[in-house]
Amino acid sequence: MSMQPQPSGWSPQFPPPSQGAGTPTPPSGGRATVVFAAVIGLVVGAAVASGAWLLFGGDGGAVGGSSVAVSAPARLGDYYRYPDLQKVRERNGKSGDMSKVVDRQAKWDKESSARLSASRDGAGAVVQQYGNEELDSMFSLEVVRSPTASPQYVAYSDPEYLHVEKPPEEMVEFGPVSCAVRNLTSGETFVATCLRTSEDLTVTVSHANGDLVKDPQAVADVVNEAWSQLS
Repeated sequence: MSMQPQPSGWSPQFPPPSQGAGTPTPPSGGRATVVFAAVIGLVVGAAVASGAWLLFGGDGGAVGGSSVAVSAPARLGDYYRYPDLQKVRERNGKSGDMSKVVDRQAKWDKESSARLSASRDGAGAVVQQYGNEELDSMFSLEVVRSPTASPQYVAYSDPEYLHVEKPPEEMVEFGPVSCAVRNLTSGETFVATCLRTSEDLTVTVSHANGDLVKDPQAVADVVNEAWSQLS
């Protein structure tokens, strides 16, 4: 299944379209079907939590955290801060009122940054949306001056019992970066979050879309690029 490019006015806060067609087929039998449904329910809940717990939870801020402010890099590889993208600037006030889109996203990023900081006892934090020049791949960068448990937690499920090649939810590692991913029966893999952490810094990429969301290694590379600029 291919991912269609998003229009330039698209708000990056919305996750990729639902991939319901890829939900694994349950094994036969009434009891197996009930158990399978329960497992999928846990997987969906855990997938949502894996992208949201940095914004609303965690008690690690008091250990090794710092209140020093942090700024989002101007560029991460092929990706730029959303307001700086040429296509956004060209459309501003011309083909559609992009200034409203930019202002809205800036407000959301500011609020998200405050929530991330508050979840870590006031540690310095920033949340920033990025996109490539074509605006067909975007993501959210979340940085906080505080440690995070790593590797990431994902719910356990038994692929053999579910009659699938890979578990619906899986944690994969690329050196110091851990990624929580979702596997479809079609063979496609979608990234929920990738993060890297130390005693005084956590860098996370979430809410990816376009071709990027299907490439865990590429998302891990973005995390490492941000890490090299911020650490």
